[in-house]
This record gives sequence, structure tokens and C-alpha cells, in this order.
Amino acid sequence: MAIVMPIDSWGASNALCEPPLCHLNQNSKDPFEHLCAKQCKVLNLTLASQVCQTRSHMAIKTVRIPEIKDLRLLSEDPRLNLKIIHLVRDPRGILASRMGTFTDNFRAWKIWNATGRKPRSVDLSQIATTCNDLFNSVGTGLSKPPWLRGKYMLVRYEELAREPFKKITEIYHFIGLDVDNQVKKWILQNTRGTSGTARNYKYTTTRNSTATAESWRLSLSFQITQTVQHLCNGTLTQLGYQPVHSLKELRNVSNSLVESKTFTPFL
Repeated sequence: MAIVMPIDSWGASNALCEPPLCHLNQNSKDPFEHLCAKQCKVLNLTLASQVCQTRSHMAIKTVRIPEIKDLRLLSEDPRLNLKIIHLVRDPRGILASRMGTFTDNFRAWKIWNATGRKPRSVDLSQIATTCNDLFNSVGTGLSKPPWLRGKYMLVRYEELAREPFKKITEIYHFIGLDVDNQVKKWILQNTRGTSGTARNYKYTTTRNSTATAESWRLSLSFQITQTVQHLCNGTLTQLGYQPVHSLKELRNVSNSLVESKTFTPFL
């Protein structure tokens, strides 16, 4: 029996939005990802597995792996040619994103951000755990253990957002692929979107990436920012994210908080 699941962000995948998985009305004026989300609704995992097996490369996006060490067995599996692209982000931006996306889970944080009064129910362990896992994973990757040789690349979200073509070219080179015109077109379409284009699709990949990279600085309160900086000081330093010491400094988005720092792939 086929297994089906609700659509999430897989609408951005050509392979999962084409026959036999999905038959789109190409006359629609909706962007490809939105069209897939509207018309296909569910994903047949049995067919999806068969389609994936026909592709020379398969990509899996996951946020469920706390530590890079958890991938060691897969990395050492001779049947796989595993490449790990470790995408990291400023923890302050991570928190702001979660507050906007997972409203129920971060309701106390939103109250604190809006009123300036910290509810007793605010769970600081949420962001503290995120930063601790991030610090440990990055530490593992940058320590260059033998089992990660040729398999690990660290990418900062902010750099990818500011220079998508440059960073994507580096990523493709790392995994042994060329960036063709179709990929370039997709990057252009998905990094130059407007807030109006994607407002009805919370998990869409279409957005103005440059504007999004440090937009958290305009919405997160200085008090919460200071709290995250205290909890995540080691992670911020490790990844090259500068702290702010005043509300004026926080809101001055013309001055980036992302230090110029090079993370060379472990080859």
C-alpha cells in the first residue's frame, strides 16, 4: 500500500513535482513551487522512492540531527558517497525565525519581545540547547576527523543569502557538479522574491534572501538579543558573529554583524 504525506517544502523539488508523482497545469501563472503545493497536495512515498533511485544525486535536508558525529556511520559506509553541507546561522536569527514560524511553541518569547516583560514560562533551554548542539557539531567538523575528509563543508546562511551564485558554485564544486543554467535560473527566482509573493506559503523557498539574512535585527528586542548573546557567546565567536551592545547598534543593519571569516571545505 502506498504511503502518502502532506506537502511541506518538497514542492521546491522538480523531481517530486513531475510525473508520475504529480501532473501540473503548466498554464497556471503561479510560481512552480506554489503550483506544486496547490495541485499535488500529498506525496506518495512509494513512487517518490522509485523516482529518487533514478537520479544520480540525492539531497536530503534535515534539522533533526543534533550532532555531526551522529552521521559517522553513514559517512564511513562504503556504499555511499556522502557529502555533508553544514548550513549554520546566527543563533539570534534562528530564534527570530522560530518565533515567527512556530507561534504556539514560542508564544512566551513573543510576549516578551512585544512587551519587554519576561514571562516566567519562557524556556531558555530551547535556544541554549540549539547553540550547544551547533557549537559541538561545528567543533567536530572543524577539528577535521579522518572520517569527514572530503565529506564536510561549512556554509554560513548569511553568506549564502548575500552571494547565492558564489556560494552555490562553491557547494556544487565540493560535491562534484557543475552549475547549469537551470540551477542559475532557480537561484534567481528563489532569492529575489518579495514578501508579497510568499506570504501565503510559510515554508516556501521563495524570498528576497539578501533582505532576509539579518532582518531579525529589526524585529528582535535588545533585551532578548542580549539574552541570546549571553547563552550563545561561544557559538557566536566560533562562527564569526559579532555581538551588539546597544539598541542603536542592533538596529543599524547597514553595519553587518557577520565577520569576514573563511571556512575551507575539508578535502
